[in-house]
This record gives sequence, structure tokens and C-alpha cells, in this order.
Amino acid sequence: MLDNKALERLRKLGGDRLAGRMIALFLETGPERIQAARAGERAGDFDQVRRAAHSLKSSAGNIGATSLQAIADRLEQHAEAGQAEPVFRLVNELEMAFAEVRERLPNGENR
Repeated sequence: MLDNKALERLRKLGGDRLAGRMIALFLETGPERIQAARAGERAGDFDQVRRAAHSLKSSAGNIGATSLQAIADRLEQHAEAGQAEPVFRLVNELEMAFAEVRERLPNGENR
């Protein structure tokens, strides 16, 4: 679920402050990106889904949320191909995976 090596790399680059800011940014923008993906899925706007998934994939990778990153990558690919059925399923998976990551991140409890 989480690759602690990614957080360690952030700490080596900028200490706990940088790692904390990256986590906070992820926790702040993640729900917005998931909402954008959901709105795009409901509207049949696969480009919106693709953009939201791409952005979430990048930020998940920065903090080592590997399972979330993998789901976002698959979602991005299916959205680009305009495949409605997998997009719907993967947006649901994305929401669940984000909730799990949020609970496992340092300082992620009760957010």
C-alpha cells in the first residue's frame, strides 16, 4: 500500500518538513481529484477523468502510495481509451484506495 522508501527520500531531500508538506498537499488535493474523476465519469467526459487520474497518479507516486498510483494509472489508460465500464469500476476503486492511504499516512488519521 505504502512504500516507506518514498517518504524517506523526501525526508532526505527536505527533512520532515518537506515530507509533511507533500503529505498535506496529497491529502488536500486528493479528494478534489477524485471528485473531478467522478464528475467526468458521470458526464462521460473521459478527458476530465484522464487528467484527474494522471494528476493523482503523480502525487501518489511522490509519497509512495503505490497501490493508489497503480489504480490511477489504469484509470488514466482506460479513460484515454474511452472505456466506460472499467472507468466506472476504477473510479470506485480509486475512492476506496485513497481512503486507505489517508488512514495509513503519518498524520493522516481522522482527515
